Amino acid sequence: MTFPGGIGEDDHLMDGSEVGSHRSLMTFDQFEDIFRVAASIGVVRDDFHRFDDVVTGKLYDLLLVAQSDAAAQHRNVIELTDLPITRGLQENIGLFRELGPHLRAGPILERLTDYPPLGGALATDTRSGLPDITGGLSVALARTFRIVYPELRTLRARTTHWALVSTLVDLYL
Repeated sequence: MTFPGGIGEDDHLMDGSEVGSHRSLMTFDQFEDIFRVAASIGVVRDDFHRFDDVVTGKLYDLLLVAQSDAAAQHRNVIELTDLPITRGLQENIGLFRELGPHLRAGPILERLTDYPPLGGALATDTRSGLPDITGGLSVALARTFRIVYPELRTLRARTTHWALVSTLVDLYL
């Protein structure tokens, strides 16, 4: 089986782990820093899994749209320009870059293996753009929490908060 980014089941990631072993998009510390700096919200470890699921799901949704765009142009390779990056997401990507955490494409690609394979391969520039897009989605999610719950200081894995914000994210991304 080959993942849409061109990683096969016998391939190994840069850190030596095998594709298919469950990992997260980023470390807990990176997640914590993004929420603290972008939205002044504290998080607990129990929030990390929900965060990871929401952001991975949205990233996969963007890739599905990009796959359709590439197919409409009779291409099997998904280019970075195929991704539907809105002005708002571009701004959040810029904020993420200013924050400074550096994500790696390997764990992101590995995390996406939990979803059905795409019909096309990811171009090199698309793969290398995934960390910034993931970071932009993360900043957008943190800022959404701040807007919806302006009084919130720490998430503390509140299911109602995550349910509402996840629904909103589904509406706008």
